[in-house]
Amino acid sequence: MSVVMSLDPISVPSNPSSSRATRGAIAAQACDTCRERKQKCDEERPKCGLCQRRMRECRYSEPQPTKRDRTLVDILSRLDSLESKIDRIPPRGPEPTGFGPPQSVPNSLPSFSTDIDEPSTSSSPGLAEQPSPSGPEKRQPYRHASAAHKVLTWPAIQELLFEALPANIRDLKSLEQDGPGFITRIQEGTPKLALDEGLQDMAFSAIQSQASRIAGEVRTTFLHLTRDIMHQLATAYFDTFNLIYPFMDRQGFISDTLIKVYTEGFNDDTDSVIALLIFVLGEISIEGSCRDSIEVYKHHPKGVGGGIPLQPPGLALFNKARKRIGFVLTDYELENIQIYSLAVLYYECSSRHFEFWRMMVSASLVCQLLITCKQSNLNSARGDLIKRVYWHCVVMETALQLELDLPPTGISGLADRVGFPSFSSPFCKADERANQFSYFEAHYATQVTLQRLCAKLHQNINDSSTNNSSDTPSASSDDYGGPERGTLKQLAIQLSEWRGMLPRDLQWAEDDPASFPGLQQADSCDLDHALDPDSLLHQAQSRMPLFSIDQNKEPIQYPYFYNIQVALLRTRYYQAKYMIYRPFVYKALHFPEQMTQEDAEGVAECLRSCLKWPITLSPTSRQKRLVPYLFCWSQNLLGILLLIHMTRHNSMLSYIRAQLCGPRFEAEIDETVELMLEWVGDLQTTDPIALWCLQILQGVYHLE
Repeated sequence: MSVVMSLDPISVPSNPSSSRATRGAIAAQACDTCRERKQKCDEERPKCGLCQRRMRECRYSEPQPTKRDRTLVDILSRLDSLESKIDRIPPRGPEPTGFGPPQSVPNSLPSFSTDIDEPSTSSSPGLAEQPSPSGPEKRQPYRHASAAHKVLTWPAIQELLFEALPANIRDLKSLEQDGPGFITRIQEGTPKLALDEGLQDMAFSAIQSQASRIAGEVRTTFLHLTRDIMHQLATAYFDTFNLIYPFMDRQGFISDTLIKVYTEGFNDDTDSVIALLIFVLGEISIEGSCRDSIEVYKHHPKGVGGGIPLQPPGLALFNKARKRIGFVLTDYELENIQIYSLAVLYYECSSRHFEFWRMMVSASLVCQLLITCKQSNLNSARGDLIKRVYWHCVVMETALQLELDLPPTGISGLADRVGFPSFSSPFCKADERANQFSYFEAHYATQVTLQRLCAKLHQNINDSSTNNSSDTPSASSDDYGGPERGTLKQLAIQLSEWRGMLPRDLQWAEDDPASFPGLQQADSCDLDHALDPDSLLHQAQSRMPLFSIDQNKEPIQYPYFYNIQVALLRTRYYQAKYMIYRPFVYKALHFPEQMTQEDAEGVAECLRSCLKWPITLSPTSRQKRLVPYLFCWSQNLLGILLLIHMTRHNSMLSYIRAQLCGPRFEAEIDETVELMLEWVGDLQTTDPIALWCLQILQGVYHLE
């Protein structure tokens, strides 16, 4: 295995006993007695070891947040005020306040007859003449569904698909099923990850370690995992994945686990499994960032790097790890949750979404057991790791529920009991350097808050809809029944307030999602401490964008997953904005005679929020294996592409697009469509969801 790393490695000296790197984690909160004696505290509760031996009272003072900690505390505390505002949005009352049918269509909107218009001259041959909106199917009241693929259940979209798709893929009945039915059907026929005997030149030779022979134990070493390779892979993991999902402790792993597996070898304990999984993800981060694309799409390299379609990078090592997972399957310690969570990340990078979901459920259940059944000091350094892995489970589970309609385990109900992590333990030098450059702590906090905010938004949209259930007896074919206009406007204000609360180093211009954020646009003298690579300094000085639509140009390799962190934050924001305003599009398609000027402006906001999502831009689009929440993006882009297609053929949407979307929309929409189609096309051989989306888009957009 050839491994090349351009990131700063963490060196471990040959004599571990003489190095500061071998020290255990510095006490995050010493008791008063140990602090007075200036002595290391073991942080045991209710009494530390020293106080037990001396039979003294043991007291712990609440630690004061450092300047770095206060940024995180401030971000998280602000969200609480936002959530309380969202909770106070009044539900639909007996008197409609905005979405009730108007007496007449405003003069500023086109008159709309009860006969749906003929397609325009630029109409796709696959789009049939639409039936009258007075028909029973066309008048189906709005039913909110958070999962992005549920837009395909809209009557107007189904009419389009019935004409555009061939009969063998026209069956979309599974869309009405719950999430498990959808995800299992999508992944049917996807080959399982290959076992060792199915790998070519990837298997690792294993021998019993000398240390284990002397001790009479059965521990093995892998010849390809040399000392240098282990350090490169560990550095790659902690400089990438652990910045977005910070539930592992770099200092503890480097000083304890890594030295143990290097000197003693691997067996079936938790340390060995964790080490192997970290090496796996380190390999996939290197291969996914730097290696050649596995295929070419539309004459340029695809964004899926490393491995081959059915053999993702790191598979040989992953097989060694998953063979050992069974030996630690039934414990419920922090390390078990970390094992599940690390395996989750690999399954998602490999587009095995069903396995990803099943393993994520296991992580959440073990986390619930640990928190509810075991006495843990959540204010200690280990307790902070428990908080981090808890919020990792909550955020992942919330995304699965919102994006794929998969059932939650209920772990989010423990949020008040657990509290937010403080990252109070001192950073090691490598993490401090990573945070100075990428602001991963602030990105992590804002991602947690945004995900919680999105869950509240969806709940409020659902509660504000009168006909969100098929068994509602009062559902009327003449009643739009969607969320109130006032409610959607209030939710949009809350999202805008969240964006305004972002730290300066994360801010960007609303209409310029490709720009460098905050501090990155300062003068060069302010950047010297944060930007090491000369190319990045040049980018910031010359005010060039952080992202580019040029998929053929060799992308800049940003350290510390910086471009992915920024792209994820911004794309999540635009996605939330798109979901808030999407009910207006449903109304325009199915109840055009009830549209008002404000409704039309909501449609325009929805369409503008779809322009050039940063994850579809280079360099992030060239690193698709590494993009978080890969299971959600293709289906979101599918829904957007179908709505954009309708703006060319539906009279109401066409008028709104021409009159209200503005010149930026017309200037960028074709590039946006191309970027989104390329995203889905890139993943067709590795991701079953993307392949399903592409089969639908081929009929609508007449793709080869």
